[in-house]
Amino acid sequence: MINTEINSYENLYYGMWEAAGRYSNFIQFRIIGKSHDDRLIPMIEMGQGDLCIFCLGGLSGRDRNMPWHLLKMIQEYAKYWECGWKLEELYDVRELLQKWKICFVPLLNPDGYEIYNKGFQAVRNPIYRQMLKMQGVPCTDFFCNGRGVDLKENFPTSYYRRKQIYQQPASENETKALVSVFQEYPGRGLLSFGYSEKRIIYFKQPGSFRTNQKCYRLARHMQKLGAFSVEKWKAAREMPSVQKESGTGSPEQFFSELCKNPAFRIEIPEREEYTEGDLEREYREIHTLPLEFLFSL
Repeated sequence: MINTEINSYENLYYGMWEAAGRYSNFIQFRIIGKSHDDRLIPMIEMGQGDLCIFCLGGLSGRDRNMPWHLLKMIQEYAKYWECGWKLEELYDVRELLQKWKICFVPLLNPDGYEIYNKGFQAVRNPIYRQMLKMQGVPCTDFFCNGRGVDLKENFPTSYYRRKQIYQQPASENETKALVSVFQEYPGRGLLSFGYSEKRIIYFKQPGSFRTNQKCYRLARHMQKLGAFSVEKWKAAREMPSVQKESGTGSPEQFFSELCKNPAFRIEIPEREEYTEGDLEREYREIHTLPLEFLFSL
């Protein structure tokens, strides 16, 4: 069972803050924005290089364990850096992160995360709280942010399609925060973690055969670490009409279009109930993927 008191937004926030305090010579803690319910969105910068990659989690309120896996990744990489060890006897963390920087955003959607764990009473704004209750969606099925918007479809990509006439891309505080970070840093890659099937989805750039081939090659490198399937993302306009989704404004596609560099959605199956052993096995499936990505660039 997941202990929602231990796995709270506040504990995740302070876990990141403590890691930056302990390893201040190569980790920086910063706030990239606020949610609509006034929760801070923290980010960790790890490494000393000028170029960076991004590791993103917590897009959906239902991504209950993924933010904690990314925090554990931060802590594990920091320990191996400090001790000068090789992770899995292969990845020299210190050597890689002297040349590169990894920007971790474990929880982009803190409002949705708290709603999933604690119910709609976790929303402090009474207008938003009542609005969400009126949608009739149980909190355990809730995947949007504090205003009821799906962040996975809110980014201003060339494939963005409005569900309703009043909706606009990048309307949400969380979206704006991540867009600002992507624009600020010289990002060379994005790994976005979540739950679904066990697969790595790579996002293409229209008219860029060379970059798309590079994306496929990197996906195949990471595939070997956990027996993932590899899939190419297809925009709604490329799907049969019965399969078309109403919105395709994903952060991965936005990053791919903005930075002209590889972006991946990494998904693993979710269990109904978890033991400590389940959580550890789940973490082991993904914990070296950022290092393999850097190693393969």
